[in-house]
Amino acid sequence: MGMDAGGARGAVKSDINITPLVDVVLVLLIIFMVITPMLQRGKSVQLPKAKHAAGAPSGQSSEPAFVSVTRDGLVYLEQDKLPATDEALLQALKDAAIGQKRVMVKADVETEYGKVRPVLDKASKAKLRGVSLAAEELKGAK
Repeated sequence: MGMDAGGARGAVKSDINITPLVDVVLVLLIIFMVITPMLQRGKSVQLPKAKHAAGAPSGQSSEPAFVSVTRDGLVYLEQDKLPATDEALLQALKDAAIGQKRVMVKADVETEYGKVRPVLDKASKAKLRGVSLAAEELKGAK
């Protein structure tokens, strides 16, 4: 008589099959890799760092419209490049304010302030409330 190491015949095998788990994890990884770049709103810029970066003001839960100013001074509303004329920028900001209550201005860390100031002026002239400047919070700052 031989020795049965696995127990009785027809018994449930208790080994873990890792292959389906790995398949599911890889599919989730691919999904997150595809979705993550789509979550970023506005043009990609390197934000300045600040010790105290505040979140959304209380009572305002709606998503803001993102206006980005690149280091070259180009202005984008979400992903759309805006014309360089003052009137076109003012009209685009007014149109953005129709559906949005707030505007978030993202300026590159190397952008001269003289290129950001006209955008803030136009937001003021467009009677926008809740205009904010985006900043990245420093690690470890409380």
